[in-house]
Amino acid sequence: MKASMQRISQVELGLMLVLFNFSTAAGFLIGPLTGVAGYQGWLSVIIAHAGGLLITSLSIWYAKKRPNEFIIHYGKEVVGKWLNLVMMIIYCFFFIHLAGMVLRQATDFLVQIYLPSTPSWVIASSFGLVISIAVRSGIEAIFRCAAGFFFVIFSTATIVPLLVGKELNYDRTIALITSLSWRDLIHTSYPFVPWFGEMFLVMFIFPFLAKAEKTVRTLLWSSLISTLFFEVYFLLCILLFDAPLMAHFTYPILEMLRFIRIGDFLENLDPIVVAIWMAGLFIKISILLYMAVFISSQLLKLKDSRPLSFSFGAIVVGMAMHSVKNLIELNDFILHSWVNFAYFVECSPLIYWGISIIKRYVQRSRVSQNVMED
Repeated sequence: MKASMQRISQVELGLMLVLFNFSTAAGFLIGPLTGVAGYQGWLSVIIAHAGGLLITSLSIWYAKKRPNEFIIHYGKEVVGKWLNLVMMIIYCFFFIHLAGMVLRQATDFLVQIYLPSTPSWVIASSFGLVISIAVRSGIEAIFRCAAGFFFVIFSTATIVPLLVGKELNYDRTIALITSLSWRDLIHTSYPFVPWFGEMFLVMFIFPFLAKAEKTVRTLLWSSLISTLFFEVYFLLCILLFDAPLMAHFTYPILEMLRFIRIGDFLENLDPIVVAIWMAGLFIKISILLYMAVFISSQLLKLKDSRPLSFSFGAIVVGMAMHSVKNLIELNDFILHSWVNFAYFVECSPLIYWGISIIKRYVQRSRVSQNVMED
């Protein structure tokens, strides 16, 4: 049974996680990060990424105790049928809600920058249709697609810093050290840990992974790559715009791309880069939607999860369009209200771990007591 489920290699998992982290972080995290942390954002994101990696690693270590089973199934043996059901519903809502937020961010970006006369619902619905088709195609198709997109996206991401280098003000590098405030470091890092803790979703598809014992190692190298690329882009924006100005930009990387000029024949490189970056957002939303569909199908004991893909895709589009009024309200919600909810959900596998430890301790105590009575 295990051999038939090993559909995803560790390399494919790692490439997907790099895209998963980098796609939204590069597009939507740099502005809020600079507004909260300023020049010390480069250190805050390292701490946030380390925190997210720790959250995910704890979930993976627990999943490794029963690598051939889905937590959706064995969870009821650990915490009871009803608590497990409640937790799975919470996870399902979390992934749908998160997919809706990312879709809303992508939709607002396209409307504000490139398609101002196009209704938002048209863009969101089109995006949702494509994502639903991807989810219906299955988890293997999404991961294969991520592996193919990875080389295109990161080839472009590697070239961009080389093209913008001559525009940078290197005198600002001293501010990256002199502006550090160790007292405020926890405060400036706290809101961004859940952005990277989203990787805990791996525990829900653990039996699908080949060589699952190497998953933590995969998390480490994929996190290092995504953090490295994010740091490079953050530092480029800081050296180009300065932190106070950068904090007022909604999309700092887009503004940076507009400084790139290649001779006299290519002066607007940003549409090309943005089109490639959208592929990364497509992968992330597809994975999040797949998680919600997969969990729901398992709870409903469906043999095939494909019939749920379009209905759940419609729910994601609806949440994207009606959850908030505008991008300012969305960013405020993400930095404040959503953060605490995300911490609870991403750390909640510790509930399963804690209860299993308590049950094991009680069982050993009873065995010891019976032996002493005998």
